[in-house]
Amino acid sequence: MAAVKTALVIGGGIAGPVTALALRKAGIEATVYEAYEITADGVGGQLTIAPNGLDALGIVGADEVVRAVGLPMVRTIMTDGSGRRMGEFPGLVGLPPSRALWRPDLHRALHDHALAQGVWTEYGKRLVGVEESPTGVTARFADGTTATGDVL
Repeated sequence: MAAVKTALVIGGGIAGPVTALALRKAGIEATVYEAYEITADGVGGQLTIAPNGLDALGIVGADEVVRAVGLPMVRTIMTDGSGRRMGEFPGLVGLPPSRALWRPDLHRALHDHALAQGVWTEYGKRLVGVEESPTGVTARFADGTTATGDVL
C-alpha cells in the first residue's frame, strides 16, 4: 500500500477529535464520523486531567484550550456520602496542577479546536460495516452512505 494520506476516525467523543488532530499532525487528512445526530453537549460528569494528560494534549496543540475550560486542582479532599471529610491529598509535587472539568466542556473544547484546525466531524454516521481492499478501507454507515480512506 502507498503512503497513508487519509483516515476515517470512528467516534466523535473525547478521543475522536484528538486522534484526528494527531493524524493531521502526521500529515494524514482525517475525518471523524459520529453515530449520533448531534454533539454530546450536556452529556457526562466531572473528570480530572493530570499533568501528563495535559502534556499529551499539548502534542496535538490542544492543551491550552483544555486548560481554559478546567479549574486547577492544587489539592483533593475526599468525603463520604454525607459530606464527612475522609482525607486530603496534595497536588503533585513539582508538577503543574491537574485540571478538573465537566466532560461536556472538554468535549466542546476539543471538538471546536479540532474544527478550527481543519478536522471535520460528520454526525449521524453509525458504523455498520467495513470493507478492506488492497488500496484502502470503506466504512458503511446505517444511513446507507459510505466513506473511503487509506486507514480506519
